[in-house]
Amino acid sequence: TLKPKDFEELKQKKLTEVDKKTGRVLAPKTVQHILATARHIFNHAIKNELIKNLTNPIGSGRVRMPKVENQKIGFFTKEKAKELLELLQQRENKRLYELTTLLLFTGARFSEVARLTWSDINFNTSLIFFASSKDGNARYIKMSNRVLEVVNTLYKNKINNLVIPTINGNKYEKMPKEWQIEVDKLIPGNDNANKDRLTTHSLRHTHASLLLFAGVSIASVARRLGHASMTTTQKTYLHIIQELENKDIDL
Repeated sequence: TLKPKDFEELKQKKLTEVDKKTGRVLAPKTVQHILATARHIFNHAIKNELIKNLTNPIGSGRVRMPKVENQKIGFFTKEKAKELLELLQQRENKRLYELTTLLLFTGARFSEVARLTWSDINFNTSLIFFASSKDGNARYIKMSNRVLEVVNTLYKNKINNLVIPTINGNKYEKMPKEWQIEVDKLIPGNDNANKDRLTTHSLRHTHASLLLFAGVSIASVARRLGHASMTTTQKTYLHIIQELENKDIDL
């Protein structure tokens, strides 16, 4: 029978194990994900009586998750975000611009935008509905003028029920690689950056960061991002919160 100590040993092994593909030690966040997946499997098996007379050996804090240091997240400055939009808008194929606009101005995850259907768009109220999922809570986001313009264009050219499908009408699994190439050209040194590299997910961070710098409350930002807990928002954007708290009063 598997016991908590078995997973404690697994945790320590994974924290010191070198990944064969990358040649690097696994990050604490990766080990966290491994343990969380195992915990979920045990919970599912116990709930559905696939395993009987067993207490989840990873549940209820029996195994402490690896500590993940709060890292400064990367986001586009307002100026660079504008430059990126202008750059992508000049391309003959507007798909990268449309994807970037939806991500940047809603703060949604790529997976949430990719699975949007036309039933999630309300043109009368200018609201987009993001359904509840394992990634986040359900929420409505007001469409800005730029987003509404993009959505209207997508509606005129729709080929199926997906709001923003691939050229073949399928759901996007990830941002097209041309997007990262354009960003790396726009941001000096970005292609060589490691943890601070600006990627597709940085658009979500940029959205949240701009809201915080504009004075929007943490609670409002948390709801807009679909975070299950405001604590997640506070931890993710701690450095911005601290920067705002340390600002001097200027009369």
